[in-house]
Amino acid sequence: MKNIKQLFNILSQWKAAYFGASMLLVLTSWLRILEPKVMQVAIDAVIGVTQSIDKNVTKSTDFFTTLFQQLLPTPSLQNITWLLSLAMLLYVFLSILKSATLFWGGQIAASSTEKAIDKLRNTAFTHILALPMNRSDKISTAEMIQRCTGDIGTVREFIGTQATEVFRLVALFLSAFGMMLVVHVPYALISVAVIPIIAVTSYLFFQKEGDVWEAHEKEQDKLTAIIQENLNGIRVVQAFAKENIEILKFEKQNKEKLRIALRHVSLHQWFWSISDFVIGLQVAVSMLAGAYFTLRQEITIGEFASFFTYAVIVTSPMRNLGRLVTQMGMAAIAVQRLSEVMDLTKEDFSGWSTTEPLRGDIEFKNVTFSYRLGEKIVLDNLSFNIKSGEKIAFLGEAGSGKSTIIALLARLYEPQSGVIFLDGRPLSDYSKSFLRSRLGIISQKPFLFSTSIQNNISFINDTATDSEIKIAALSAAVADFAEKMPKGYDTLIGEKGVTLSGGQKQRVALARTLLTHSDILFLDDATSAVDTETETHIWESLKQKIEQKTTFIIAHRLSSIQQADRIFVIKKGVVTESGTPAELLAQDGFYRKIYDLQMSVEAEIAADIKNW
Repeated sequence: MKNIKQLFNILSQWKAAYFGASMLLVLTSWLRILEPKVMQVAIDAVIGVTQSIDKNVTKSTDFFTTLFQQLLPTPSLQNITWLLSLAMLLYVFLSILKSATLFWGGQIAASSTEKAIDKLRNTAFTHILALPMNRSDKISTAEMIQRCTGDIGTVREFIGTQATEVFRLVALFLSAFGMMLVVHVPYALISVAVIPIIAVTSYLFFQKEGDVWEAHEKEQDKLTAIIQENLNGIRVVQAFAKENIEILKFEKQNKEKLRIALRHVSLHQWFWSISDFVIGLQVAVSMLAGAYFTLRQEITIGEFASFFTYAVIVTSPMRNLGRLVTQMGMAAIAVQRLSEVMDLTKEDFSGWSTTEPLRGDIEFKNVTFSYRLGEKIVLDNLSFNIKSGEKIAFLGEAGSGKSTIIALLARLYEPQSGVIFLDGRPLSDYSKSFLRSRLGIISQKPFLFSTSIQNNISFINDTATDSEIKIAALSAAVADFAEKMPKGYDTLIGEKGVTLSGGQKQRVALARTLLTHSDILFLDDATSAVDTETETHIWESLKQKIEQKTTFIIAHRLSSIQQADRIFVIKKGVVTESGTPAELLAQDGFYRKIYDLQMSVEAEIAADIKNW
């Protein structure tokens, strides 16, 4: 029930429009139940003037029968054709009114539905972008995609077709049943005798429907995850000739989804078969009861005809109850799955900010951090100080915590204990949006959008001029390859920059960061995929740009590390060595081992080239 309430809360902004649409559909139902009355009056008129009618037959004296009898001329053999023509015109007039109200009611409901779904999509997407980095611990990216596409589609299907349909069906049922009651109470009660059976089976179906559909959507999430992973990693799959293995994995999951889908189909087959049988039985009983009451002259032949029509009309809401329950059950599960996303706590972007640039004084004081509570500690009581404008290099084995330091400084994560200070103020005091706007981060595996080179560079600063973009491109050595492409900087680079090499991607990402007005710069293996000559060119261009900025350098190449004023060697989340490149070289530590190893490799390569 909570999910159903949440479902209708989505429509709250458009409740006036939905109410208007519902009233028009209610009016459609009222007009629908007047049509049999016109038929009844016409039939009784024809029979009354062409055959001998027993005067003991009870005739209707309800409001609508009397009204239509007054609108039509008094039946006689001379005007029977004219009477039937007028009855036909009255029937057509009611049908036109019914169609018009149905059209306008559906139009208003459809328009409101699209607006509601548009807002729901925007709200969901905005919420997802405001979630913290650790949200993936709760809901995977594939599940996010499925919930914000498939589940929203399910909600749209329900509110677009069933939200107002409820009012129409209720009005149709009550109006038709009311018409029968004023004519013949026993016959009316017989015509709705199966309602308790339909209600019970619909409730049981609703319960089962929710369970099966939830299981179906979970299997769909898994299938979406496989598709996403293979599309993202298609180069790896093809490079290792693992297409058949991935196809088998997909087919296995697809069969599991099919198994649940067939359960869903089977459930529907049973429900609709039982419902149709019960409703068919109800119609047959109504027909027999009507014939019985007509033979007993308790109702007229015209009343029998209209009564039977009302009996059929009454069964329509009963049968549609199953469709309503089906879509309500699916929509309830969809809303529940969407709520699991929307209930995730968004990042708090409140905090202190300033129009002044950051100096870049940084202190880590007894900082401890792990990505998941109770699991491996990445930073263990880490402490160090960095002065404004210093160039600091971090060196260490993979997984030692180097990139984590950058993530904490950007407040993508928060430490479990300890304090990080920036310009003498606790980092937690700063507004995240302000803080991140003052940081320039270049990661080892940069993400590029499926647009042009120029749009990727200007992504972080959409007001940048063409000349500013080209200056940043020159500094990052992007111009070396961009200007040789068919469309230059307007060349589309495909999804995630698939048409570019690893080094080209890094250079585009570097140019993008250089276009910012950042006060602190993070270079996380930013030149690892470029050749030595290009790296030298990039560092020569960077020297002037980073001269006054606090800069963090994470790299494994000594050529990059030696650009730093100080080097911190990180091992298992703690600083084991620190000092200038010359000071660390004089020690017999990790830096000296890396230095000796790289020097020996370079010497061997140089010797091989000379001999070759």
